[in-house]
Amino acid sequence: MIKLIVSDLDGTLLHKHQSIRPEDREALHEAQRQGIKVAFASGRMLPEIKQVMNEMGLQLHTISQNGAYVHTSDGELIRHNAFERELIVPLTEAAAGLPFVTVLAGPDHYIVQEMDERASRLKKRLLAPLVELSDLHERLGRELICGKISYMGDAEELRKLGEDLLQTYGDAIDVYISDVDCLDVMPRISSKGTGLAALLDYLQLKPEETMCIGDAFNDISMFKMTPHSFAMASANPDVRRQTSRTVRYVSDAVAWVLGQTV
Repeated sequence: MIKLIVSDLDGTLLHKHQSIRPEDREALHEAQRQGIKVAFASGRMLPEIKQVMNEMGLQLHTISQNGAYVHTSDGELIRHNAFERELIVPLTEAAAGLPFVTVLAGPDHYIVQEMDERASRLKKRLLAPLVELSDLHERLGRELICGKISYMGDAEELRKLGEDLLQTYGDAIDVYISDVDCLDVMPRISSKGTGLAALLDYLQLKPEETMCIGDAFNDISMFKMTPHSFAMASANPDVRRQTSRTVRYVSDAVAWVLGQTV
């Protein structure tokens, strides 16, 4: 019996312009009415996820910043990981001279060293503040902590950067293409999978009592946590191959959980 549903946001529950299908909204409400716990797992930070929850009228467990933070539905922090200064400083400099926007994720806001035109465009896509810190490097790993670093740019060039980073720092980091123009880098100890493991331990649930759904490479680690994993039909084929089922919508996966016909 499934006791926990875990859903990714962007490309899964959130569609164009951060819209949510009414059918998906109602499906998650119905799951809660039937006593099933629900969690959101996202590369976004907690304030952004809270905006989605507030818009939906839900109070849920959250796995944010690809597992860097895990909070219970009542706001208790049960897991937190951040880069060490010795690692985050060179990673922040890794894209210097390349056509990327380098964005660091603090606990509750995004950070760039320079608010140029590209960063200003990116700001419109975010649901949390994006701030400029000209003395970024001096503050990293001291009063400024970072659980995730993202590079924004051309997908093919991002893949090349990811390969270079893995070759240099592979024992210490994980790298994901999390969106069509976004490369996320995390400490090796952080992922949606490790975040889900922490949440399952807290809730005293078994992996087989969990269903998760997502659409991107950063979801694969949580797919591996349970035999009940769903990929969106729009996902990359390499992502779909990592799941047990494929659906068009979140409501389809929830219908499977509720014992209805998908």
